[in-house]
Amino acid sequence: MIVVSPLPQCPLPVGDIPTYVFGAAAQHADQVALVDAESGLQLTAGDVCQTATRLAAGLAHAGYGGRVISAFADTELRCVYVYYAALMAGGTYQALSPDMAADDVRRCVEQSRTPAVFTTAARLGQLRAAVGGLDVALFVLDSCGSSCGSCGVDGQPFTRLLVDDPGFAPARITTRSEAIAKPALLAYRGGPHDPLALSHYGLLAWCRFAPPPALPPALGRVAVSAVPLGGSCDIAGLAQFPILTASCVVQLRASDPATCLAALEQWRAESFLAAPDVLAAIAAAAVRGPVAGRVAAAGRSYDLRALQVVYTRTRHTPRTFRDRVTGLLGARLVELYGYAETGTIAGHITEHPRLDGSVGLLCPGVSARVVLAGKDVADGEFGEILVATPRLVASDASGPDYFSTGDYGTVTADGVVVIKARMADLLRLRSGSLVAPADVEARLAVLPQVAECAVVPVRRDGCDTPFAFIVPAPGTVVAAAELVGPLGRLYPGIRACLVEHIPRLGCGEPDRQALLAMRCDSAAA
Repeated sequence: MIVVSPLPQCPLPVGDIPTYVFGAAAQHADQVALVDAESGLQLTAGDVCQTATRLAAGLAHAGYGGRVISAFADTELRCVYVYYAALMAGGTYQALSPDMAADDVRRCVEQSRTPAVFTTAARLGQLRAAVGGLDVALFVLDSCGSSCGSCGVDGQPFTRLLVDDPGFAPARITTRSEAIAKPALLAYRGGPHDPLALSHYGLLAWCRFAPPPALPPALGRVAVSAVPLGGSCDIAGLAQFPILTASCVVQLRASDPATCLAALEQWRAESFLAAPDVLAAIAAAAVRGPVAGRVAAAGRSYDLRALQVVYTRTRHTPRTFRDRVTGLLGARLVELYGYAETGTIAGHITEHPRLDGSVGLLCPGVSARVVLAGKDVADGEFGEILVATPRLVASDASGPDYFSTGDYGTVTADGVVVIKARMADLLRLRSGSLVAPADVEARLAVLPQVAECAVVPVRRDGCDTPFAFIVPAPGTVVAAAELVGPLGRLYPGIRACLVEHIPRLGCGEPDRQALLAMRCDSAAA
């Protein structure tokens, strides 16, 4: 069965991200768009557009046009200049996290043949040690860059690349073939009053060109961001979010619970952009106060009454974690899911009434199939979700090509996407059936003797058997075999062990790789 998105399909004019984002910025060019919470640096929307354009002209004049331009600075706001400049110069932006091993940084620079890397004065020595001997220019983004020569480390202030050239023509995407070949620069818009769809390496966002709020700047729409800029998708989100939503984003350099809660209170933020592990840390350290809108942590109370929505980009937030965060912060948790490969989910904007496990609706123009063993499954059954999207593949006389997402789930007849697991995590039983670990966990979780559990597949002779890690409820004395024994009929060969805790990922899901390692270690012992 083929399911087509129920959302109205926009026409398919193609363009590039800077064209549309800078068009949105023109109506509020003087508004502060980005603030560095630690240094106090403020960038207006107009400054972002003008400086990025001058930098793009400088990249072209230096012979760096059409190349991969890199940044090695995970919280420096001026990376936004580099992001847009790289795109306007016809190239690609590459983020290098300072947390990467030096060998990995060097490998990325070599493989991408990047001619220039932008960083901060504090990171320059670390970067220079990683790329020493390579033919690459280093540019410093922060104000300390002009004095870096006295430190004995090569590096030029990035301002030397700023060029005023009225004749500079930014690279533009004007045809579908160009857009498909380079999805990093892809954008669709139906008309001047329609939403805008932006795709950067598959991450999709829907925004309207809203006028700036009729409020004093100090009372405008503010979002606090605890998302590091160590990935291309992260910088894209930070670059586009404030301009397209007429907001001011306050970027944090530290992401501990106290820093985040204090910033949300100080700036009276309406939105919070946070990685899943940041939310997990806050959920573990804070409690809801007796007064509505207040949260307590480490002996201090924080006023979060202005907070309305928390954005987090994650594959699939478990319901218990989602409920914990929304109950604690008193705000809606919006998953910036979007298939990492195709950006076909817009659940964070459509806010369709949820089904269990739903991540939202298919985006306009996208169709989906659910396939198992090469055959389409019946409505309501589960399999691998395939999608066809004009953003990545073109249709021919035989119809659209479908892209494998690697997600196991289903798509309802009205276009709601439900995810159960990644295909790689499924248990392939000897009977030939596929089982999601979450299904086994759900059967164990209802037992009063079970506080927590997680299931991993153990492969033997080409088939999987479930192995459960169980945290017993307090005061319970029970053998693991007794708990899983009744499930032997459904899952032949199921085994289990009792543990004190379940290792989890930042979003709250069990860390199945760590669990498999625990099992191997115990088996070896």
